Amino acid sequence: MPAIRDLLVRANATPYDISRVAEEKVFGAGYHGEPVVRVHGDYAGVSVTCSKYLRLLAVDPAHRGRGIGTALLREAESRGVSVVAAEPGNYFTPGIIDTDQATLAFFRKRGYAQTAVTHNLIAATSDRRPATVKSDKREAALEFIERNFGPIWRFEDAKAETIFHIEVDGAIAGFAAQEANNRGLGVFGPTGVAQAFRGRGLGRDLLLASLAELRRLGYHRAIIPWTDAIEFYRKSCDAEVAHRFVILRRIAP
Repeated sequence: MPAIRDLLVRANATPYDISRVAEEKVFGAGYHGEPVVRVHGDYAGVSVTCSKYLRLLAVDPAHRGRGIGTALLREAESRGVSVVAAEPGNYFTPGIIDTDQATLAFFRKRGYAQTAVTHNLIAATSDRRPATVKSDKREAALEFIERNFGPIWRFEDAKAETIFHIEVDGAIAGFAAQEANNRGLGVFGPTGVAQAFRGRGLGRDLLLASLAELRRLGYHRAIIPWTDAIEFYRKSCDAEVAHRFVILRRIAP
């Protein structure tokens, strides 16, 4: 792990501290099972895959231009990998950051095309925690998540230390988690409110509770990842777009 962590740090082109989450990204299970890790040479390159997702692909800058990245990518493709990043439940970034034009060009040259774009936002944490938000029904909250948002979100939220929920007439109507994925970076989410209860401000209250929890944990800024609900977060907590990500999928053999 130390050698892989060092490699990931040297190769990292994102603004996020991958050293804090390296073990989770390399050896942490995904919704589709355990990851497959391949190392090239004496830690000159590494790939991490899970199902069809290329979770990580890193080549030491000192060894680039020698076909290492291509070899790791083709080996991953031989096992059915076809999507770059964007792995539900366990991802470092939701795609390739759009400022990393070299990596985008690498994948496009090898038969990948853009299928979507998304954003990571940033917001200040605070001490405002609405009294209506609770965290004392973890299993019931997980059942609510699976019933309303699917098993992938339940998988991700089950890793969070705290799952907040809010009730209407004695029944859970919405939830929010933090530090479920990329633990150690101050990440908010996932979060959701059941369809029948939207438009009542429940999502904002859950967001504020999570931001307060992140403040308690020592974070002054929270990452709100993989979202296009930019206006909601701007109005709710003055969040701003921090980075834009491109999701790529293989379209050519």
